[in-house]
Amino acid sequence: MTNIRKEYHKNGKKMDYSGIDERFTPFYENGERVEVIWKKGYEDYTGYGYKTEGKKARFYVGKSTGWKPIYLQILKRHSIGGGSICSIAVESIRGLRIYSQKHHNKK
Repeated sequence: MTNIRKEYHKNGKKMDYSGIDERFTPFYENGERVEVIWKKGYEDYTGYGYKTEGKKARFYVGKSTGWKPIYLQILKRHSIGGGSICSIAVESIRGLRIYSQKHHNKK
């Protein structure tokens, strides 16, 4: 059972994990940097208004706090926040075998 699922069972009905995309869970739990290819035709959610046109993005996967957590795009190891991951716009996810400092120190 993943840590996300353990947290869900521990908190019961108090938490709503419907915003969690399970495809990102292993990367979040391992602290691994990912490369995502966005589906063509979706808006770029960086706020610049471009179409994604199959563009790639690289980031660490973070998780928001609160009663309805979501996964976040954390751009650098030392970033303290990021934008939400728009799961419907994700075509593919690939782990880059680069780990966050927090994960690296656990080994």
